[in-house]
Amino acid sequence: MTDWSRVPVVIGAGQHTNRDEDPLTAPDPLALMALVARRAAAGAAGTAGAEKLLADLSHCWAVHSLSLRHSAPATELAERLGAGRAEARCSGMGGNIPQWLVGRAAELVGSGRRPLVLITGAEALATRRRAKKAGIRLQWPGDGGWPDTWPPLEPDLGVHPVERAAGLEQATAMYAVVQSALDHAAGRDLPAVRRSMGALMARFNEVAAANPHSWFPTRRSAEELTTVSAANRVIYHPYPKYVNAVMDVDMAAAVIVTDAQTARERGAAADDVVYLRGWADATEVWHLSARPAVGRSESLEACARSALAMAGISLDQVDAFDLYSCFPSSVEAALGALGLDAADPRPLTLTGGLPYHGGPGSNYVTHCVANTFDWLRAGHGDHALVHGNGYYLTKQAVGIYSRHAPGEPPRADDTLQSRLDRAAKPVAVHDSMPGPARVVAYTVPFDRQGGAQGALVLAESQAGRTVAVADDALTEQLLVEDAVGRAVVLEAGEGPNLAR
Repeated sequence: MTDWSRVPVVIGAGQHTNRDEDPLTAPDPLALMALVARRAAAGAAGTAGAEKLLADLSHCWAVHSLSLRHSAPATELAERLGAGRAEARCSGMGGNIPQWLVGRAAELVGSGRRPLVLITGAEALATRRRAKKAGIRLQWPGDGGWPDTWPPLEPDLGVHPVERAAGLEQATAMYAVVQSALDHAAGRDLPAVRRSMGALMARFNEVAAANPHSWFPTRRSAEELTTVSAANRVIYHPYPKYVNAVMDVDMAAAVIVTDAQTARERGAAADDVVYLRGWADATEVWHLSARPAVGRSESLEACARSALAMAGISLDQVDAFDLYSCFPSSVEAALGALGLDAADPRPLTLTGGLPYHGGPGSNYVTHCVANTFDWLRAGHGDHALVHGNGYYLTKQAVGIYSRHAPGEPPRADDTLQSRLDRAAKPVAVHDSMPGPARVVAYTVPFDRQGGAQGALVLAESQAGRTVAVADDALTEQLLVEDAVGRAVVLEAGEGPNLAR
């Protein structure tokens, strides 16, 4: 007989997008979290009431919020919800975090603890931006500090000192560098890059346009997304604005996880809940510049295999995906890791993507889980895969959600990370590496007036790798042709390495 007390389920989900543009009346992140938590509790079928469910929470986990200056946000949230007995914790940072938290909740279920876990997060960076522009000091809750996080924040936030010294630290730059490696491997020239990128991101934009919670519900064609214009300037080559994640949004989402037995005891029917059949998370070789294959995520490949095996289904049985989509290269890398074609007819997102739905900091994937819960519970499919990606293809998390209960409680592979670590072969990264080298990957930053700046080049020689800034002649070449593999000469100076 199946031990239903050890089968994890999602029983409720809630979302909200704030449309109030007045900084003085717009809700703060804690108010947004409380709102969606109550929506998730109210939408949990079979419960004796939302307030009772919230009072019974065993855990209250808040996803790290960039827009909230509070040293104990989860504790205050639990108090606001009447969940004073709940263990309150604030998460670390990264787009993988919400799915990582769902995995931790599932582990509590697997241990037989009968938990009732709220996972929620919110960002109000749009309101912060408006307030700053208007000279308004927001009277939001908090003491101005930052919380102790779980897991702890990584000191370097995934950026190697050599990358940072050369100016390669913005997410847009990092993912544009990955894009160059993917385009080279696919044999694309620049027109083909535009066509491929537009076709892929138009699929996400279409979903966002139909999602009532989207920050940018505007339908745009593939050509419009990739055609450079005054409104769609290049940020980092080859990415114009319309394919970049947008973090200045006011959005919140929450999900509630428990075990199937607790859900049943609270009156939920078998088809009122969504079963978490498989989950896995792992980290890549930590720094992008040290990865042997810049455009590949071996940790995501391993997570997907592990989660699918745990769920007892094949990739062909997955009816929909919600792939992390901060930039085109994150989607393309995920497709490659999963073995999917970009033209696969199944949904690649149920949410709409960070450039179009909006990218509320580390909390985007909570929206993905909420949308997946609603999609499955509405009977649109049997199985869905949710993908979370943190930093620069660095931290990966995968969840397999299903309308159908597993035959037995799922068990995670606790050897996954150790096996990846043993197999890893990071490339040495040097502060300076003068002499001949070849281009591994690159991007070109643009200023707000549309002017190209010195290209950022990841270069390799027999000694290892470094990051350099290209001279004008090399930068011009990188803007018009695939230069991966090109021979360059590196020169050391007082600042970053120079590539010519």
